[in-house]
Amino acid sequence: MHKDDQSWCGVMKRSRLTFIAGFAFMGAIDFAGTATNAADVGKGKVVGYYMDAADDYYKAAFQVFKTLGTKAGWQVLDAVGQGTAPEQIAAVENFITQKVDAIVVVQNSPETTSECLKKALAAGIPEFHTSHRPPIEPGLAGYTTFDFVADGEAAGQSAMKHGVKRLVMIEGKLGQGSAAGQTQGFLQAYKKAGKDIGSLLDSVGIKGAGGKDLQVVFWGSGNWFADPAKKVMADAITTLGPDGFDGAYVQNDEMMTGALQAMEEAGLDSSKYWLGASNGKEKSWDWVAQGKTTMDVNQCPTLEADILFQEVSAYFDKKPYKKGVFVKFIPFEKDTLDKSKMIPWILDDYMKKREAHAFNYDINSPDFRADPEFQ
Repeated sequence: MHKDDQSWCGVMKRSRLTFIAGFAFMGAIDFAGTATNAADVGKGKVVGYYMDAADDYYKAAFQVFKTLGTKAGWQVLDAVGQGTAPEQIAAVENFITQKVDAIVVVQNSPETTSECLKKALAAGIPEFHTSHRPPIEPGLAGYTTFDFVADGEAAGQSAMKHGVKRLVMIEGKLGQGSAAGQTQGFLQAYKKAGKDIGSLLDSVGIKGAGGKDLQVVFWGSGNWFADPAKKVMADAITTLGPDGFDGAYVQNDEMMTGALQAMEEAGLDSSKYWLGASNGKEKSWDWVAQGKTTMDVNQCPTLEADILFQEVSAYFDKKPYKKGVFVKFIPFEKDTLDKSKMIPWILDDYMKKREAHAFNYDINSPDFRADPEFQ
């Protein structure tokens, strides 16, 4: 799903910056020349927005939410952690102390979120979540995410089509539902198609597990970032040799950046292998078009943040809304890639396409599937 820009929060324009318990609270960021259809909703509201890490996925989402919120007259305060549970708890406690009107969280873990939801509920402040499906517990006012199992299935279907039988699996952050969901979806695509994968679904992380139709010959975690993923791919190439695998599922585009670097440095032609990823960032459009990678999924935090903004807006305006939403995504390969239909990650490009109604961003559309367990 995410990541590889750990310095962005130090570069962005901000009005104030204080450090509390190891994370940064940043004041208003001015994004000029943007517009929203909800400009009269929630005037004067203050929203606290916590991110588990300073990565590019969370950055892209925050920028859209901040832009739309600013146009709606809100003040959006943000805090960025370094991937630890205490930071999430401290951020939520700080937002409660500041008496914000709503809290948005990109969670560290479900267990941490459970504790935070109790605190927000006791304070009478609604808590929204994004990027993951949080525990459905009292205090949760809404969330947006992607169906990561379906995301992984799309990659698995592509791998099957291209005859992949010996796979290198480079997962995201272990313990996060998004990474586990993508792995499950990939493996279950083979299983649903009647392929022999042995006990792979019960052997996650075990190198060499599988059956005659799919064997995962190397597992590793890139933690959503390029450098760790580069090391995993380099280790896989050293261990297996260039003929020891015929494909790699690298769960986001930043990790794919590292994997491609490792292959290039090892003298391997990436076009000779099936390579699948997710995120669908602008650079991945070029990778797929040029044959450097095989497939990707246009799974955009920008659109996800837009839907989140509409949830929070409806809450402030006391209107009914879908409380749990699975945001749509677009799998693509070279023969199905249409850049005009891709949803951008870059803020200015996203807002321009949004204003031109070049894609559907209406939360009430059936394109945005409601979670039946949370409405």
